[in-house]
Amino acid sequence: MKRIIFVHGDKGGVGKTQCATRTVAAFEAAGQPLDLIDGDAKNPGVDLLFGNKVRCMDLRKTAGMETLFEAIANAHGDVLIDMPAGGSDATANMQMDGSAEGTIDLGVLLQEIDARAVVLFVIDQSIEPIFALRDELKSFPPEQTDWIVVRNHFQDRPFTRFENSITKKKLLESGGRIIDMTRLDPAVVEAMGTLKCGLDSFSTHPEASAIHKMRAKAAMRLWSSELQKVGLLND
Repeated sequence: MKRIIFVHGDKGGVGKTQCATRTVAAFEAAGQPLDLIDGDAKNPGVDLLFGNKVRCMDLRKTAGMETLFEAIANAHGDVLIDMPAGGSDATANMQMDGSAEGTIDLGVLLQEIDARAVVLFVIDQSIEPIFALRDELKSFPPEQTDWIVVRNHFQDRPFTRFENSITKKKLLESGGRIIDMTRLDPAVVEAMGTLKCGLDSFSTHPEASAIHKMRAKAAMRLWSSELQKVGLLND
C-alpha cells in the first residue's frame, strides 16, 4: 500500500521544510523512491535542494490543488508533499464532497488508489502549532491516516505546552506517534542551499567543509533513526 506523506505544520517558520528535506534525503539514502511535490510557492525548499526531481504547485490556488490531486492519483509509489505555511486552508479542500473544483474527498481518493495518508506534523515550543494540530486531527480521515508529530528542537527549550496539552493526549489515543528533529547548524543549512543539495549528497560534496560534512552525516543518521522508529523508513 502506498503512502501519501503530508509534511505539515500550518505555522510558518516552524521547521516544516527542514523536516521535508531531511525526510527526502533519508529516503534517498535508504533507496526508497518518493514522488516529490513542493506546495510551498513562497518558500520552495524541497524544490531548491532536489529541483529536477520535484513537481512544484501552488496549493493556495484551485489550479494547484487540481494538479495535486492528479499527481496523487497517478503516483506509482509513495508521495511526499511539502505543504505551504497555512496549509490547513489546503487540507480543508480535501475534506469536501469533491464535487466543486479544487476540492476532493480525501478518504475516497485514498480508498480508490489503495493508499494511506501519513501526516508529519512539525511543532515548535509555541502554542500556535498545538492549536493547528488539534484542528487538523479532526480533518483527516481517521481510519486512513497515520499521525506523526515532529518536535523541532531548533530552540533549546522544553515542549511544556505540548506535553501538558489535551491535544497530545488525543494524538496518542488515536494511535499517533511522536519523534524528535535535532537542531542542525544553520551554517550547514545555508551551505546546503548554496550548493543545492540535500543532507545525503552534501555529506560527500567536494565543496563542503569537513566539519559541515560531519554535522550533516550526524543529522542524517539521527533523523533516519527517528523515521525507522515509526516505520516510515526501512531499517
